[in-house]
Amino acid sequence: MREDAYSIFLMLTGNVCATLRYKVHSIDMPAGKALKFLKRRAAKDLTSSQKCNLPALITHMEYNAQCRAGTHMELFEPLFRKLRAGATPLMMITLVQDGAIKADASIPLDDTNLYLRPEFMDGYQMDDWLTKYRKGSSLDLPQLIHDDYYEAIKLTYNAGKLVSSMKLLLSCIDSLAYVEYGDDGNPFIAWLDMFADLPSLGITPQELWELRNGLVHMTNLSSKKVRTNKVRQISFRVGADGSYGRDGIYFFDFQKLIDVCSVAINGWIASYNAEPSKFAKFIERYDQTISDSRVATMSKAAP
Repeated sequence: MREDAYSIFLMLTGNVCATLRYKVHSIDMPAGKALKFLKRRAAKDLTSSQKCNLPALITHMEYNAQCRAGTHMELFEPLFRKLRAGATPLMMITLVQDGAIKADASIPLDDTNLYLRPEFMDGYQMDDWLTKYRKGSSLDLPQLIHDDYYEAIKLTYNAGKLVSSMKLLLSCIDSLAYVEYGDDGNPFIAWLDMFADLPSLGITPQELWELRNGLVHMTNLSSKKVRTNKVRQISFRVGADGSYGRDGIYFFDFQKLIDVCSVAINGWIASYNAEPSKFAKFIERYDQTISDSRVATMSKAAP
């Protein structure tokens, strides 16, 4: 029985894609043989393919993130509606970068583990966080954030390594803010403004940002804006009641900051339940983070 097979080309200029190209074949062969047929013809089909504009620009990383999220097929739906393809068309997607086919490996369309396949790992293996924390059709984000950030924050706090623990907490905010907002503006302050109740501690996001600058970069309390009296100097304390000022420095309760950030993270996670379309961007940016729980190990003897 004959059916249509589609060779789709994602046309990248640099790192950005604005168009697709496609070639349709009417074939009568099993799916496996059909895919081999499309692979053999990829270069020839590209030269005789037709152009189709995308509704919006998409970067290579955004496309990969959509593949990881399992939503990348939505990108091709307008084309398949135009071609009156069936619900599950037989297809092959090929990346073309600056006019040249870019093919490092063959990956099934439903494989979300794009980066950690053996073809790319050169003898190493690593758990995929997306697979590890997937619970049915959702992600266990609370456990992911706990394992990647809060476990180390709690270990250092309970061991009395309070400066290290504070650095880890501020770095956690940095990471989550980047995942939410990218590089635009000051993500750290924007994230705190949106999700955290810092006024309950008597401090502002700007003040915590300057504490972060001093601690993370120099392990002191005096960022440039603090030294020039543009932002109030703050620090933290543990084991006393209430917040207070001394020698021009305002001290807040470290444990209460941990609690405030925990509530903020819960609210941030809830925003993904309210707006599932954010998950692809979450995956794109979270793939760029590193953590103690993601360590590559040698899976075979070195030559």
